[in-house]
Amino acid sequence: MSEVESFAAPSRRQAAAAHQARVASVVERPLTLNPDLVEALQSLLLAGKAGDPDLDRSLAALVEQHQEVVYSELIYLLSHIRLEPAEASVHWQNIVELRRTMQQRLGSPIDLRVALVSYFLEVHRRLENPTVIEMKLFEQAREMAFRDELTGLHNFRYFQESLSYEISRCNQYNSGVSVVLIDIDDFKSYNDSLGHQAGNRALVEIAMLIKQSVRAVDLAARYGGEEFVVVLPETPKLGAHLLAKRVCDLIEQHVFPGEAGQPGGRLTASLGVATYPGDAADPEELVRRADQALYLGKASGKNQVCLYGNNRRSYRRVSVSIEGTLHFGDEEASLTTLDLSEGGARFLTELYVPPNALVELRLRLSGRGSEVTLAGRIIQSSRRKAGGWEAALRTIEIGAEDRQRLAVALAEISGRL
Repeated sequence: MSEVESFAAPSRRQAAAAHQARVASVVERPLTLNPDLVEALQSLLLAGKAGDPDLDRSLAALVEQHQEVVYSELIYLLSHIRLEPAEASVHWQNIVELRRTMQQRLGSPIDLRVALVSYFLEVHRRLENPTVIEMKLFEQAREMAFRDELTGLHNFRYFQESLSYEISRCNQYNSGVSVVLIDIDDFKSYNDSLGHQAGNRALVEIAMLIKQSVRAVDLAARYGGEEFVVVLPETPKLGAHLLAKRVCDLIEQHVFPGEAGQPGGRLTASLGVATYPGDAADPEELVRRADQALYLGKASGKNQVCLYGNNRRSYRRVSVSIEGTLHFGDEEASLTTLDLSEGGARFLTELYVPPNALVELRLRLSGRGSEVTLAGRIIQSSRRKAGGWEAALRTIEIGAEDRQRLAVALAEISGRL
């Protein structure tokens, strides 16, 4: 039997017409996409094992690793019918049983895909007019549905699904994910003066610069118009800032035709960074936070990276001496706090760190047997007459558990003073 597949043609969601509509719709579509699982199932089907009697054993191994979502993704790949995992598991067992019945009646082996079509066409009646297509051609079409036609990056729809999936992984494995939003500065002016063809060429070149900056595990997508987005799994805000700064610099340094007519004589970009779970509770809020940071960068002069959290409300500082370590690039030095809050710290150290530098502090909470790690930006650094340096830091990233431990510690200290 040839490698074929029956599926119902997928509906095509229209691209969001406006920027705010895209931001608001990030969690609009329920997520089941799991790239690792989809790849494993595609390999299983493309290897021709869908007609083997050993398929159940291969699926059982995947179910042990990914649970019932295996059946949901498998049915989706073979029919383009999207079911919840528990419902999909029931249907899959029914399909397997139908296959047994068909084999007994016909006295010959039946491919599971044939049984699936029969089940959803005649028994459960979820397919009305199935189309038969070569599996590899179907996968090519499916891949194209998730790609931006102009730049070749993933499209907004794929970004939506991937971000929701990454956040679900964060909740499962207690990790984090960062989002970088990228908006080309004064792009309308570039388009108006040079024409849309030149604008499109510039977007393609910018997409290439972004793509060469990200890791294989990262997701780069066209967000819409002159906006792009990068999803950075298991990446703290400091790591996301390094990536964003690299992209910002590459765009500024790249030579675009006709860019001399742009403000400042260069085609540049503004970037906003936000991190889950420190900055947001869900995908929609995470994108909104990155968006707020981006437009703060726009308002501050453009052509820069802005991290969400740099402008949070002030916290009441507590005068307290806590020992810890300061980490700046590859350098490390001891520190002692002078005062501390959830929003920042003032401390003494022997290591000079220039203003605006991003650093990490690791504070040992005396008598509590725990260490709190926070990242921030140096806002002031001055030499002391007695030697060493006094520095002030504004917190831009701290994990939820560390924030809770620090809040409790500061409350206890305030109660004793």
